[in-house]
Amino acid sequence: MKPTVMMTARIAALIRHGAYPHVAAEASGVPRRVFVAWLRRGRKRGARGAYRAFAAAVREAAAQCRAAAEMAIRQNGPLNWLKHGPGRERAGLPGWAGPARPRAARAKGAEDSAAALAALLEALAPFPEARAAAARALARVSGGPESSGKALDRAEEGRHDEGAEPRSLFGDSS
Repeated sequence: MKPTVMMTARIAALIRHGAYPHVAAEASGVPRRVFVAWLRRGRKRGARGAYRAFAAAVREAAAQCRAAAEMAIRQNGPLNWLKHGPGRERAGLPGWAGPARPRAARAKGAEDSAAALAALLEALAPFPEARAAAARALARVSGGPESSGKALDRAEEGRHDEGAEPRSLFGDSS
């Protein structure tokens, strides 16, 4: 038994419509073992005739099916196509969409932390020495100058301005 033109066309059509190649073969009356043997013969160097045409038709039909699926994914969900499809960035292969770069904007967590530290300094108001020590430690950690800035002076004196931004306690303006 060898692949005929009709059998090759039928198997290729089923593959183009989404059937797995071995399932397309079995649905066309070709046992899986025979299908695999035909593909092997058709892929060999110097293969000729029906086997070579069969292997080429199966390969082409599978590629056409995949291309149709990729185009449908792109049409119905372009973001998914960019993230997960052939357009994605891969090692050594630039894609349509590279990984997103983090923005330099201040994160909400940093603002929450600054607010918590401001609350700490507020709670330490009745204890000026502890408050001043905490303000100096926070200024060192945040990279701000230890003895400069109005906020640090106010912390050492045990006072603060109503409505001041929490980050002003550290002497930075970012």
